[in-house]
Amino acid sequence: MQELTREEVLTLQALEEAMWRADTRFDMRFMDAVLAAEFIEVGRSGRTYTRDEILALQSTEIDVDLPLTGFTAVAICEDVALVRYTSVPTKASRGEAHRTSVWVNDGRWRLRFHQATSTDI
Repeated sequence: MQELTREEVLTLQALEEAMWRADTRFDMRFMDAVLAAEFIEVGRSGRTYTRDEILALQSTEIDVDLPLTGFTAVAICEDVALVRYTSVPTKASRGEAHRTSVWVNDGRWRLRFHQATSTDI
């Protein structure tokens, strides 16, 4: 199997961390370019979000510690990467979640799927 280069891993980490920064998360042009047309998210609550719902989110404060904890990225097939990390709030005592994303490279990396699983169980 093809392995990701260090540059690809760093690019994917930068893209994931951009999702946690208000200046990029709520930038419609950035998000439109990064989210794949078929994007789906399963949030910490279990709720499913479509691409359109994510693009329509109103700007809000994002409480997360950066850089992302335990970040890893591996190739799962050619031009597809699986990213895993834990989101840890900086202010709240609860809200930590294990997160998994699938990124597809069609000439640029695009986020195809994201899922969060609460660790507060």
